Amino acid sequence: MAAESKAKPTYSEIAAAAGVSEATVSRVLNGDERVHPDRAKRVRKAVEKMGYSRNRAAAALASGKTGLIAIVIEDDLGVFEDPFWATVSSGVSKVLMANELQTLLMVTQANKVDGAIARYLDSGEVDGAIFFQLHRDTLVKNLSKHGLPVVVVGAPHKDSGLVYVDVDQRGGGHIATNQLFEAGCERLAMITGDVGTTAGRRRLDGFLDACSEAEYRAPKQYILNGDFSFESGKALMSKLLALKIPPDGVFCANDLMAAGAIAALEEAGLSCPDDVRIVGFDDSVIAQTVRPPLTSVRQDITGLGETAASLMIKLLQGIKVTPVVLPTELVIRASC
Repeated sequence: MAAESKAKPTYSEIAAAAGVSEATVSRVLNGDERVHPDRAKRVRKAVEKMGYSRNRAAAALASGKTGLIAIVIEDDLGVFEDPFWATVSSGVSKVLMANELQTLLMVTQANKVDGAIARYLDSGEVDGAIFFQLHRDTLVKNLSKHGLPVVVVGAPHKDSGLVYVDVDQRGGGHIATNQLFEAGCERLAMITGDVGTTAGRRRLDGFLDACSEAEYRAPKQYILNGDFSFESGKALMSKLLALKIPPDGVFCANDLMAAGAIAALEEAGLSCPDDVRIVGFDDSVIAQTVRPPLTSVRQDITGLGETAASLMIKLLQGIKVTPVVLPTELVIRASC
C-alpha cells in the first residue's frame, strides 16, 4: 500500500508555528511589504520548515497577481542568433526566479498598439513586461499609461518617462574608434548595427564623435548599415574590401558582425590585424573564441538583464525608480 502523502500545512498551523496571526501569514505569502520584518522572517522560516508551497492559481485569485512577467521581443526570434540577448534573458530570469516570478517569452511588432499581444499584455494576464530592442516606443508608452509596470532594455527613442536600463552606447562607440586611431589606422570605416534602435544609432554617434575629434571625416562609402547579424558583417566587409581604397580599420557595432567581417577577410586572402584592424562591441563569448581574439567594448550583459528584473520588482512593489545606465570599457586583444 502506498504511503499516505503528508497533508499540506494550513495558514492556522503556520501562524501557530510562527507566533503570528493567520492574517499576517496571508499578507506575507501574498507579498505584502508592510509586514514587520521580524514577523515576516518568522513566517518564512515556518513555511520553509513545514514544507508549505503556494498554489499559484489560488494565489493569483487572492492577490490579483499572476506571478508572470512577459519578456517581449520585437518582430522575430532572430535576435537569439546573437548570444547577447540569450545572456540578457538569463540575467532577467535569474533575478525573477529568486523572487518567485516566472517569465513568459512573447514576440510582437511593437508598433501595433491594438494587436493581439498588445491586448493580452493589457488584460491583466501578466504583472509586468520587459521589452528588448525597441524600434518604436508607442506600445510601451501606451501600456505604461494604462498602469502596466514596464521596463525597457535599451534607452527609448524619446525622453518619455519610461523606466529603462542601458549601457553607455555612445561612449563605447567612442572608445572603440579611438582604439583604431591609436593603433595607427588612417582609413576608418564602420559597420553599424540596426540604426532604427537607439543602441545602433548611439554607437554610430560615438564613432562620429571620435572621428570629429581626430579631424577625420569618413567617406560616405565607409559607413555601412548592418543589422547586428554575422551575415551582414561578412557581406558589408566584403563590400568595403571591394572599394578602390579599402579601409585599414573597421569598428563593427557588435561582436557577431565583427566575426563576420573577419570571415570576409579570410575569404579574400587577407588577415586581421595585418591588413585590417577590427574592433567589436559587447565582449561576448564570440570575442574570446574568434580568431584572432577580438578587441571589443565590454558591457555587463548579464547585468543588463539583472538590473531590468530588479527595476521590475521595485515597480511591482510600488517603489519609484529611475533609469540606469551601466558603464562600458575596452578589452584589448589581438584584432587591434
